[in-house]
Amino acid sequence: MSDPDANPILPISQEVLREDILHSHIYPNLTQVYYWSEDWDPGFYIALAHAGFISISHEHPEYGPLLIPEMQECYAVLDWSELHRSRKLCKLMRSERLAEESIELRLVDDTGRVIERLVDYHTPSTWLTRPYREMLRRLPTGARTDFSLHGVELWSRKRDRLIAGELGYSLGRTYTSLSGFCTRPNPEWRRFGTLQQVLLARRLEACGYAFWNMGDPGPAYKRELGARILPRHDFLERWLRARDELPARALG
Repeated sequence: MSDPDANPILPISQEVLREDILHSHIYPNLTQVYYWSEDWDPGFYIALAHAGFISISHEHPEYGPLLIPEMQECYAVLDWSELHRSRKLCKLMRSERLAEESIELRLVDDTGRVIERLVDYHTPSTWLTRPYREMLRRLPTGARTDFSLHGVELWSRKRDRLIAGELGYSLGRTYTSLSGFCTRPNPEWRRFGTLQQVLLARRLEACGYAFWNMGDPGPAYKRELGARILPRHDFLERWLRARDELPARALG
């Protein structure tokens, strides 16, 4: 990832997201990763996602909360044929534990519970600022193929307990992760966070999604799950094609 000190964070607006500007100035400029905006309009957020940006936020000490769209130098991409399950996870999946707990993966339209858990899990270093959370609540959810925000929840129905989950969005035949949580440091639920990811990958494949955009290639767990690291050009070539295609059925 580029050094923000060496490469200034540039402002970005809706006008910059024209196809000609993206292809001539934004996509080829590998030295520029971070941008900023004070525009919290859901339509702008969706347009950024459509262009391949992954947007987080940051509480600036002087300017307050800012939207931070990122155009990564490289992206972690999971193809279904590359999905990896460790021996310990396979042992868990073969055991009676999942049946005993009545484990269930749910994709929910109401993302409020997932957002609350994410804030609790990542505090004090969460990038989910208040304006960002308010903007998320205004994004479309449900069985849509143009853009849809998803709350992903892994439940123990036996205990009526939410164990792990994540927030992400689908766009065409693509799915993009934003952030996730699990139950820690309780050893009782060890590897259930990875289980949630594996079950979600299977659901995405079954629905006909092309790949899982896991974004920032830094965290090791993404590669351990089977994600490959694609340079920006290769990622965008796949992204721009798949975002305009329709899955066999909407994620839900």
